[in-house]
Amino acid sequence: MRGESRDLDEILRLLEKATKRAQRTLDEERPSAHALIDAYEKTLKSTESSKAQKTRATLGRMIEYDRLERLSSQLSLLYILQMFAFKVKILQISHEDIKAQLAKSGFLEKTKDIEGIKKNIDTLTILLEAQYEAMKRIGENRRDLSYVT
Repeated sequence: MRGESRDLDEILRLLEKATKRAQRTLDEERPSAHALIDAYEKTLKSTESSKAQKTRATLGRMIEYDRLERLSSQLSLLYILQMFAFKVKILQISHEDIKAQLAKSGFLEKTKDIEGIKKNIDTLTILLEAQYEAMKRIGENRRDLSYVT
């Protein structure tokens, strides 16, 4: 379990680095993207712009919006992965704590003892059922065994 914990810690560190890098990239790209989008909007609203310029402006605006959306989506996915990994870490720690508490209390050994007792009871039950059947047959065949009584 300890090896898995170290692996999970490493995954959390890598996710944190990737998230910070994605957040920094989005923060750096957002102002320039908005400036380009504004310029494209001005071109689209201008009456002096040619049809070709308006077409390029429309495509450029769509590309910038798509780029911002893609960066934002990547950042959201990284945050979700971080939360998921953190929850897995919490569950792993909780599982280890519960297992340690059970071992400390001796519950695991008691459980093994109880399983052994249950097996013995099952065996005794089978023997008692067999004895009951034998006694039942003896009772039915008592007439034939007059010398036993």
